[in-house]
Amino acid sequence: MELDEIKISQAIIESYSKKLVKALDVDVAIVGGGPAGMVCGYYLAKAGKRVVLFERKLSIGGGMWGGGIMFNEVVFQESAKKLLDEFEIKAKQFNQAIA
Repeated sequence: MELDEIKISQAIIESYSKKLVKALDVDVAIVGGGPAGMVCGYYLAKAGKRVVLFERKLSIGGGMWGGGIMFNEVVFQESAKKLLDEFEIKAKQFNQAIA
């Protein structure tokens, strides 16, 4: 099967253009798909606002992917537990006293 580069390019451009035009009529535009941008967008959309989120990378999450010291582990304080539960993010408690 031969690839038709013109059709592929046309599909990408038309699809992206439709999304871009749709993003012009929003209540809130968020720049950055890190943890703060994602949570902000979630709550605004949940409140009925039309939200668009712009992220420069192909994946969202910001620095979350690296975790501490570039290990894929992230630590949250107890006050974030309610938010983690709402987003159904699995977490475990770490109970080691820090001297």
